[in-house]
Amino acid sequence: MKDLRLDGLVRAVASAPLTFGWLLVLFVTTRIQRWAGPQRSLRIQKRHSTNLRRLRAQPSRVLVTSLFWLDDRRWWPYVPVFVGVLAPAERRLRWWRWLFVGMSAHVTATFAGQSYLRRSIRKAEAPRRLVNARDVGVSYFVFGVAGALTGYVERPWRSGCQAAALVALAVNAALRPTFTEVGHLTAFVVGLAGAPLAPDRATVPYERGSAMCRVERGPSRRSGDPEP
Repeated sequence: MKDLRLDGLVRAVASAPLTFGWLLVLFVTTRIQRWAGPQRSLRIQKRHSTNLRRLRAQPSRVLVTSLFWLDDRRWWPYVPVFVGVLAPAERRLRWWRWLFVGMSAHVTATFAGQSYLRRSIRKAEAPRRLVNARDVGVSYFVFGVAGALTGYVERPWRSGCQAAALVALAVNAALRPTFTEVGHLTAFVVGLAGAPLAPDRATVPYERGSAMCRVERGPSRRSGDPEP
């Protein structure tokens, strides 16, 4: 029984190598932040942030490196997100669609959120110090991939599910109008736009009443908040 469980775990990891490789890198960088201490950790985060200052000076670098650092020195809360959303998405979408949708959402949401922040600063609705705000993490990528996964909801419920999620994120952005929430909404919209790319939507949708993360029943082919 133990061997069967181990074999199942190995196959689950091997079927989503980018997801679990990324999770491993985040474990390492989170440990680095813990060893560095609060002040040095903050400097590390800002060095890799997709804030207005860094996007102006080093856009390509920070758009990539920001994905490998978390704005919290705790790693374990992200494990369910990777296991329940990103890994099933990599299996369903296959790795290149997964990467394309996720990175498209990450880049588009980053610029949308920071453009909103720039406008808010110019209108004196946000403090100017936020040009150097912390903005690292995986959330834009995750929201984009989650939007694409809604393409697997069965047709009678697909549009309603997508609309409900979109309204919830729009209301959240209206009630909490920060660049991060604007980014989450934008990332999800990009993911919705990528839903038609999802293969096998018609033949292997999510079963009625099942959670979105139950994608193992699908095909077997491999596929930052502003500072207070």
